[in-house]
Amino acid sequence: MHPALPERRRWLQQAGSLVLLLGAAEIAHGAAIVAVRVWPASDYTRITIESDTRLQSQQKVVGDPPRLAVDIEGITLNPALRDLVGKVKADDPYIAGLRVGQNTPTVVRIVFDLKQTVRPQVFSLAPVAAYKHRLVLDLYPQEALDPLESLIAERLRDTHTGASPAAPLPPAPPAVAVAPPVVQAAAGRRA
Repeated sequence: MHPALPERRRWLQQAGSLVLLLGAAEIAHGAAIVAVRVWPASDYTRITIESDTRLQSQQKVVGDPPRLAVDIEGITLNPALRDLVGKVKADDPYIAGLRVGQNTPTVVRIVFDLKQTVRPQVFSLAPVAAYKHRLVLDLYPQEALDPLESLIAERLRDTHTGASPAAPLPPAPPAVAVAPPVVQAAAGRRA
């Protein structure tokens, strides 16, 4: 028997014991979600998922009722992701609700129940300043909002609800006619 063989066996036993003690979760460290944020606005809603590494995702829009399913690969469900559910408010113009769950051992699925059909734009942002890697989901309406149409609808809604319309402009001052001065040539002078 080779003299180094017992030493090698001992090393393999120790390494094997370490693997069994640590478990799969500690060995195969995936991305850790640091923070989640939701910014609703009238023209779109932005959802940001911040992680210590770049996230890979796939999304699928499902109709009737409208939903958006986003699969984020290489992560496990953690408290930060669970907090996303409570960050969506009832007055969000596009999101009615959402669910978060562990789809497979390494994929988390987020399902957005939508109030209307949307055009999702999903992209990643590199770390900058205090922010780490971010996966950004922008939910735009299927039909782009016309600012003039929105203003008219708001004014009509204010009129029907009895809300006071915007303050009228003050009246313009009366116009004053100014006649050009009349220049007369002096008598006896030549022009």
